[in-house]
Amino acid sequence: MSDSKQKEIDAFFNFFSTFDLTNPVSSLTDLSDGQALFEILSVVDADYFRQSTRPTAQTSDNWVLRFSALKRLYRLMTQYFMDVLHKPASGLDVPNLHAMAKDSDDTATLIMCRLTIVIGVQCHKNKVFIDKIQGLSQIDQQSLMRVIEQIINRINREENNSSMLGEASMTEDDHYYRIQSEKSAILNEKETLEKVYQQLLEEHRLLQTTHDDTLSERGDLIAQLKEARREADSRRSDGKADAMLRAEIDRLRTDLQKSEDNLAMMENELDKQTALGTDLTRKVEDLQAQADEASKLKDRVDELRHANEKLNKVENVLDKYKKKLQEASELRQRLKTLEKQNADLVDQNASLEEEYRKVAAFKPLMESYKNQISDLEHKASSRTQDMETLKFELEQARTKLKILTEERAKDSETIELYQERVRELELSDPRPPKSRARQDSIDHAASSGDALASPGEEVDDEEDENAMGLGGELHDAESGTTMTDLKLQIRKLKRELEAVRKNEADASRVLVLENLLDDANRMKSRYEADYLATHREKLVLQRDLEEIRSGKSMGDGTLSAEAAIALRQRLNESVDQLDVLRKEHTELEVRFETQSKELTIAKSDLTLVNKDQLDILASLRESVNEDKAGLEADIERLQRQNKELAEKNRMQLEQVNALLLEKVNLQSEGIGQREKMLQRERDFGDLRASLSGKDLPEDIKQRLLALHEDNVNLKESLKTTSEKLTKAKAFIKNQDKLYREEQAGKNVGNASGMFEEGEVSMRSQIKILEDDLERQKALNVELKKRYMLEQEV
Repeated sequence: MSDSKQKEIDAFFNFFSTFDLTNPVSSLTDLSDGQALFEILSVVDADYFRQSTRPTAQTSDNWVLRFSALKRLYRLMTQYFMDVLHKPASGLDVPNLHAMAKDSDDTATLIMCRLTIVIGVQCHKNKVFIDKIQGLSQIDQQSLMRVIEQIINRINREENNSSMLGEASMTEDDHYYRIQSEKSAILNEKETLEKVYQQLLEEHRLLQTTHDDTLSERGDLIAQLKEARREADSRRSDGKADAMLRAEIDRLRTDLQKSEDNLAMMENELDKQTALGTDLTRKVEDLQAQADEASKLKDRVDELRHANEKLNKVENVLDKYKKKLQEASELRQRLKTLEKQNADLVDQNASLEEEYRKVAAFKPLMESYKNQISDLEHKASSRTQDMETLKFELEQARTKLKILTEERAKDSETIELYQERVRELELSDPRPPKSRARQDSIDHAASSGDALASPGEEVDDEEDENAMGLGGELHDAESGTTMTDLKLQIRKLKRELEAVRKNEADASRVLVLENLLDDANRMKSRYEADYLATHREKLVLQRDLEEIRSGKSMGDGTLSAEAAIALRQRLNESVDQLDVLRKEHTELEVRFETQSKELTIAKSDLTLVNKDQLDILASLRESVNEDKAGLEADIERLQRQNKELAEKNRMQLEQVNALLLEKVNLQSEGIGQREKMLQRERDFGDLRASLSGKDLPEDIKQRLLALHEDNVNLKESLKTTSEKLTKAKAFIKNQDKLYREEQAGKNVGNASGMFEEGEVSMRSQIKILEDDLERQKALNVELKKRYMLEQEV
């Protein structure tokens, strides 16, 4: 016995010890009569699991009674599963009740214990059982919970299978399980009948010996009777002795009559025992034939299972080949579409080469125009840069002018103070001033300072003219880009443009150049706007930098050291950010150019791809519709076949029910014959007991001879009846064989010709077709999604 099984047995013993049982359970032998299990199940439902009224001691001594009690308990368990718990009982293990009742088999006992604890956990009083389980040790709880989980999972799987397949359907495993259970039941019944037959043979042998003894005693009694008659004849003279002898004769006659009755009863009992022996022999032969048939059916089931596995492998190979053929057809379609695309691309390539030959003549002219446009852009950018610098210088000049006006006001005040001081000195000094010209110059300077310190409206009006007139003209003169030079260059460019337009020989060239010029102007305007914005920010930053470096603030003229340091750090960070932005700008320009090129290529390819996808989708829709129609036709055909097979199944069930009824009738007749033989044996026993030491009269002998002849005739009739029965069985087997051959001829696609295999193969084919249909639907949905995504792109 394995450790796990021993742990499970110990766990059940500990669990049973929590109940108040009449006989405590300490070994497997205590469970062989089912008394403890009945008491535990009475906690679940006392009315349903009602115990038998037979005494416990009698049940525990006789294993046949224990076997019948266990059969009753197992029947109640299965009925409780189906009637109360509404669970299928077909998924439960079938215990060997014969081995459990006779030898206390551990496997069968464990199966019964498992069913008991599962019923307790599943019933409406499950809280009692759960509390008792929780009160056990951890190891016992684990063992019991593992057993409960296994059985419940098996029941749930069987329930799911039964719900999917229906109550009337039967899978191959169910059929195999039913055959195994019937085989085990038949073998158990066969062993039981053999043992009963052996017991009856022993009893028959004992009765035969007692019958022989009775016959010998009868001979002795006849001899004694003859001797008594001779003595009676010799003593007839004596009247008293004669009366005594007559009384003795009467007594012997009454005893002889009793012996005759007992002999008749014994003969009847002997006939019953003989009939019972023949019946048991016939049953043993029938059961042996059924056991052989069950073994043949098992071998047949194994062969069919092996054939089914081969068929599944062949179907898988066929599916692979179908997939390969579908892929090959798809590759052919793709190859055709690619060939069409290649032809279109060759045509496009030829047309592009023709256009390139036409455009090649304009290539030098285009290059010159591009160079001129780039030069003009460079000049325009330089001019905008100069303009921005001039604006910045103008702002600087304005700030400087403001500072100078403030300083001039301060100087004028200082001059007035000096003039007052000079006047005071002149008044205090009698000498005339050395030079009046100096005073006049000072007055002139003061007056000029007053004039310069006039209101800000005149200064503001003259700032633009001074800045543009002086600084701008000087800067333009130095750089060689004065207004006159620019006007001359513009006129020169206009003349060149007019000359180019006059010298154009083809209108297409002008159109191409205009398009290029428009694109260049748009790019130029965009770049100019970006450049001006960046340049303005740069000039503002330069101005702030110069003010910071000069130690002046932008507001009130005071700047702390911390603010200067913070501004310098901010300036450094701004310079770094500017460098990073420039790098990113160049990278983005490169990426923009590459992406624009890729976009044009993708647009050209997208038209072809969409066309290709549309063709593929159309072909796929057609193929899917064809497959769908084929699958629907197959499903209808399979449904018709399923109906036909269900009708055949119903007919076979009716035949099986008729055979079972005939079997029940034969068993009832056998039971009646057995009772008759038992009665005859009892009569023979009484007859032997009454005939011990006594002789029989002639009429009794005649009756015995007649009974013996009747017994012989009955044996002959029984023999003829048994021969007829064997012939009928052979005829039934022959008809069954012919029926199976006919079914095999009708079902050409079914190798075995049996209904169960046909039903299983039909279910497998239906499942495969349903899987194919689901796969095609999923593929169709995926193709629709891809098509919608491509349409959105």
